[in-house]
Amino acid sequence: MKGFSVKPLIWITMLFLGLLPYQAFGLGLTPGSFDAILDTHVETLTVWQLAENNKIYVFDFHGLVTQGKTFNRITHLTEQIQANAGYPRVLTTDEFIKYMDSLRRTQADFAFGHDLLVSELVLFYNLADRDKIELLPEEIVLRTFLLDQGLIKVWRNFYQSVQSDVVILSIPQEQPHTEGTPPVSKLARQAIFLHELSHGEYYTNPHFAAYCRLFWNQSINDAQRRAFVNLFKKYNYNTASGELMVNEMQAYLMFTPDPQSFSASKLGVTEGELASMRDMFRRGRPPTRLPLR
Repeated sequence: MKGFSVKPLIWITMLFLGLLPYQAFGLGLTPGSFDAILDTHVETLTVWQLAENNKIYVFDFHGLVTQGKTFNRITHLTEQIQANAGYPRVLTTDEFIKYMDSLRRTQADFAFGHDLLVSELVLFYNLADRDKIELLPEEIVLRTFLLDQGLIKVWRNFYQSVQSDVVILSIPQEQPHTEGTPPVSKLARQAIFLHELSHGEYYTNPHFAAYCRLFWNQSINDAQRRAFVNLFKKYNYNTASGELMVNEMQAYLMFTPDPQSFSASKLGVTEGELASMRDMFRRGRPPTRLPLR
């Protein structure tokens, strides 16, 4: 099956060469609440199963670079490829590095958090196999975790979702500024976690997702929708995806409490207009237990 008979040899070779950024063997799940995860300092990758919603797994990384090498190329495929850009494919490592260079980004700051459906991960690995794209060691470890946890399986040489309703999130630990790596403050970690968690809520709570779509289509006006689309275009999101626009709108509007990441000025509206949109979102009583601060 897809050459898995040589997997132990590959792992051993990678370990001896120092290519594995974290322990590949025995990477399991640790239960934890939102507050416990937020306040826990880890030195190596820890994968949490969220106590408030056991369909959400949180990859908690000690470093931004390792997080980026694990998820950046997948996020590029799922969130940044425009609908009119041709058939979807996974960029080679060299192509992706050139793409990041064009944005003046690196593996450390391409994205500070990630949210992915298991079905999106399956798409990534199938496309990479189709085009014989060499995966990074970090991407291989992620795939191994998905297989070991029974989230995906191999059937007739294709990866398939087994638990398609599980959502994979990723967040970084607090860290100081170092050469080539931006800082992650306590507030930034909280904002990243809450932002990504709101995506997990959107994927796993159909009533909340329906509320957000209604809010986008009926509560805010055309100018406000354009403001969000223009902002997301600057952030290199695929603005042709209406579902992605709705999902990102709710996450930035209500669940990104860090002005370095989102503010009225970044959106291009007045403070009063932003406050009014947030008030409208709250007054509609969205069906969620997430904190609507």
